[in-house]
Amino acid sequence: MATGVPEAVAGDAVGEFRPHRNKGDLLMTFIHSAPRSSAAIGAAVFTLSLAGMPAFAQVKIGFQAPLTGPAATDGVSAKVAAELAIERINAPGGILGQKAELVMYDDQAKTEEAVFTANKLVGQDGVKFVVSGSYSASGRAAAPIFQNAKVPFISAYGVHPDITRAGDYAFRTVHLGPPQGRAGAKFVGENLKHKNISVISMDNDYGQATLEGFKSAIGQFGVKIIGEYSYPLRDRQFGSIVASVKRDNPEAIYITGYFFTAGPLVTQLRAAGITVPIIGSQAFDAQKLIEISGSAVEGVYIVGGLNRDRDNPELKAYLADFQKRAGYLGENVGATVYSAIILMADAIKRAGAIDPAKTRDALAATKNFNHLAGELVSFNQLREINMPMNVNVVKDGKFIHHAWIDDLKLLAPPTQ
Repeated sequence: MATGVPEAVAGDAVGEFRPHRNKGDLLMTFIHSAPRSSAAIGAAVFTLSLAGMPAFAQVKIGFQAPLTGPAATDGVSAKVAAELAIERINAPGGILGQKAELVMYDDQAKTEEAVFTANKLVGQDGVKFVVSGSYSASGRAAAPIFQNAKVPFISAYGVHPDITRAGDYAFRTVHLGPPQGRAGAKFVGENLKHKNISVISMDNDYGQATLEGFKSAIGQFGVKIIGEYSYPLRDRQFGSIVASVKRDNPEAIYITGYFFTAGPLVTQLRAAGITVPIIGSQAFDAQKLIEISGSAVEGVYIVGGLNRDRDNPELKAYLADFQKRAGYLGENVGATVYSAIILMADAIKRAGAIDPAKTRDALAATKNFNHLAGELVSFNQLREINMPMNVNVVKDGKFIHHAWIDDLKLLAPPTQ
């Protein structure tokens, strides 16, 4: 596409069955659309376990992701990761002896679709557990619905603070925007030792929350912002920002944004002869960034990306399975979704019953969980993670581990 945002994978057409194999069980995915008065709702995906005679799975885990629209690339990664997680859960016998079923809806990264599909998950599908594989706006809109229904809800990668403020049934398994920003400030000032920088931020929930955290910590690390600029999500041409940054003559540039905005922006900065280090936020972490920008992103740092070099058997298996299934390399979005679904299943098992209230308590009591991005030490009282943060650098066309930001006090999420 001209925007640099890849469309959903071929084969995700309405009404098409797509088989997946899982150690003797045949898993079928069916995508369909149901009409509504204002518009057609997003695609719903139902995963069935078929062993001899067709049978519905017994533990439903609801899932929302942007399978269509401008965020479809992340949505497709989320979908693949969610399917892999369900297969991994079911392979040794499921959850408390029962098979898990994924009930998936396309929220298109739109608040109205998130609300509509959340109500369907609770009212029509009767799910007792939900994971969001969508963006902040969708998570903020859906969380109160699950809270009111007393359905444990995990936002895998939505970073706006209001998601967990919906209530005690809402959890998050990724660092909030503000801790991501504070980690960026530490990395720029302490690790790279740069002081005078330009800042470019995306003007949505994610971009501004992350910028807020960055600005709150720069004084602590001796960093000064000499130029600050913002852009809307739809922008792909950044001529005026590039010209302004060039006049700033900074020592480094800190950017918040998604890979599909970061790719064109970084390419245009480099084409203008700006060679100083570029430090990007977590959502730069996608293989499509490298495909879009090629050599222009060599040397770019990503604060909060997935450490693919970590010596962890589950991570290695996931990355191999993801690439085989998706046809491209694994990335942060998929890893966070996979871990969120595995964590939900783990909490149900620890609860000892398929019971939402007991599962909520088990989630809150989580300690030292093996998240694909690292060790999830615990949840705080607002059900936000305490967890170190990885920093990657793009080298020879790959995301390579560069450093850990492991100051949990600096990374501490809000408690209210």
